Amino acid sequence: MQYKTIILFLFGFSFLTAFTQVEVIDNVSIIRSVNTDTLPDPIFSLDNLPAQRFYKDIWSNENTRTSYIFEKTSTYVLPIETEHTGTFVFPCNGNVISYYGTRNGRLHTGMDIKQNLGDSVVSVWDGVVRMARMGYYGYGGTIIIRHDNGIETMYAHLSKISVLPNQRVKAGQLIGKAGRTGRASTEHLHFETRFLYEHFNPKIIIDFDTKQLICDTLIVKNGTFYAAKDLRKEEEKKLTQVTLSESLAPITTDSTHKILSETKQETKMPTSVPKPKYYVVKKGDTLTQIAKKNHTSVKKLCEINHIKETSILSLGQKIKLP
Repeated sequence: MQYKTIILFLFGFSFLTAFTQVEVIDNVSIIRSVNTDTLPDPIFSLDNLPAQRFYKDIWSNENTRTSYIFEKTSTYVLPIETEHTGTFVFPCNGNVISYYGTRNGRLHTGMDIKQNLGDSVVSVWDGVVRMARMGYYGYGGTIIIRHDNGIETMYAHLSKISVLPNQRVKAGQLIGKAGRTGRASTEHLHFETRFLYEHFNPKIIIDFDTKQLICDTLIVKNGTFYAAKDLRKEEEKKLTQVTLSESLAPITTDSTHKILSETKQETKMPTSVPKPKYYVVKKGDTLTQIAKKNHTSVKKLCEINHIKETSILSLGQKIKLP
């Protein structure tokens, strides 16, 4: 009789423990704003949330989007890796089975990577878990991590969540297990990249064949996401086209007006294209130092490079000189 009593007690205790563990994640997931009493990291506080220079709204654990703060008229410059992001790690093993873009007449906002049930999923950079919820609409088990570079990464259709909201994680740290929860026809990881809650094509910064980072700086201009190198090529192409022919269709955009104005100042012959001069950013460089070295002003550098005086410079970045 005593033996049976002990077994029943242990069984009841195990069941209660398992039930409590499930409830912890569910309870934490419905927090609408940060309550520092529930944070798992004792040194975590509202004063050191990641990417505060971009996110000015409330920190929420409940939904993928908390507000509309993305400004299409603004230009954002995001160095992809900083001292606070760690080194990029691909989120899982497996190959892409569905890409970002239109699918069956609807926009597919991420990359689907084939998985087996229970395969490990890891965080791509250091960051803080903003949301961790099972049964989140069609996404099923979902985790969102905010990183110091301003990017949020989403991991969906998980069968198991191994982290809590407000928890700090490292690049490569296990955050959950793959599955097919939510609306999913097979086991896979739905992976998204977002900035200010707006999704963008992860292929801009990640090569999904080599599973490596291919971009050191992400630029958002007029609501469009670019790798810095691609934006420079596009701007140079526009400059060449405007210079070679001033009889193009009426120009209406502010950015094109600026290009035309700069072109008229830089050349007297409309059919010749002067080779632009660039300064390559070195460690410790600031816009003020670059302007002084090249006998110009910070304002002028900002104008011709379409950046702000507060823009963050990255190593190897090319600054166009007047």
